[in-house]
Amino acid sequence: MPNEEVFKQYDEVRLSLENAIKVADNIEVYGEEENAELTYIRNTLAQLNADFKTEIEKLENSSEWDKFCMAFFGETNAGKSTIIEALRIIYNEESRRAELAEQEAQFEYQLADEKTKYSELVSIINQMNVALDSQNNMKIKKALKVIGFVAIGVVIGFFAAFCLL
Repeated sequence: MPNEEVFKQYDEVRLSLENAIKVADNIEVYGEEENAELTYIRNTLAQLNADFKTEIEKLENSSEWDKFCMAFFGETNAGKSTIIEALRIIYNEESRRAELAEQEAQFEYQLADEKTKYSELVSIINQMNVALDSQNNMKIKKALKVIGFVAIGVVIGFFAAFCLL
């Protein structure tokens, strides 16, 4: 069912054109040029009225009234998509709400997945730290033993050298 508001607007334009034609028909002028000009105006108004009625009839028969459709055109990066998205948000479009809900669910899933990966990575790093600590402790103990043996060797060497003197 066509939108009644649109029909009212069509009727207003029809009435305006018909009133203009009536006014033009009631005008009386004197002189050839004036009559020629008035005839031209009357013919133009009659043609406009006929064209308008034809176009309105086409629109009424072929229009889809359950959806409001608009077209945007212009240069690249002129903001067409931005305007469309803003209108979708402002008018709380159903498909836009569904897209947002789907995106939110995807982001939540990805966040949970990233949290799991992060926890796994922290666990691996902690295990590596423990392993490095134990290896370092072993290396430090070995180094201390070596230093101890070297120190004992140096002391023995000094003692031997002192005794030989």
